[in-house]
Amino acid sequence: MNKLFITLFLLASFAHLHLMAMHPDDFDWKIKEEKDGIKVYTADQHKETGIIPIKANTTIEHSLPRILSVLATTERKKEWIPNLLDAYTVEKKSKYERVEYTLYDAPWPFYDRAFVISTKGRYNKEDNTIFIDIASIEHPKVPLNPDYVRGRTYIGSIYMKGLSPKKTFFEITLLTDFSGNIPTWIINMVQRKWPYKMFRNIKKQLAKDDIKIWPEFKSYDP
Repeated sequence: MNKLFITLFLLASFAHLHLMAMHPDDFDWKIKEEKDGIKVYTADQHKETGIIPIKANTTIEHSLPRILSVLATTERKKEWIPNLLDAYTVEKKSKYERVEYTLYDAPWPFYDRAFVISTKGRYNKEDNTIFIDIASIEHPKVPLNPDYVRGRTYIGSIYMKGLSPKKTFFEITLLTDFSGNIPTWIINMVQRKWPYKMFRNIKKQLAKDDIKIWPEFKSYDP
């Protein structure tokens, strides 16, 4: 029995590592729809999760430093991320690496969804781009809460390129499982609509007069 348990544990661990090691370029993306300057792509349903990966991109009429500053200001994410109830920084390792907790509102009769997310950014000065890896992790400061279902982002990324002092290409990729008893078809439907809400909201947030540019990002203008 012990050998069987260890074998099943190792198989589950290897499957998890396989998911975490995947990259957005591993998928065969096909454009699903395009409107309001936003392109949404999908790929084949993921075998391990049954979820359809989603990718979306657009050009935003704001600078790369301003967008990075909005993304880095965790305490204000409720102002623009759809259905977000709470967000805080669990651990900040550097300006590009941190762990965040987010809690999302789920419609009745489902429990709200909590995520513990690790983000790691890589800035390329030569072409003024940044790539941010996003993935769920376990963290000792955020134990499981029986009042919420712990969701998991298996693959996530944000790619941005500063095109001019007031124009930035922005692309986001996600393979996220809300877990629990929400049917997969509902997850796939919600995620396909989510990029339009997110891009619309972040553009409104960027236009606010009280956005402060972080000093460490000011030099990233083209």
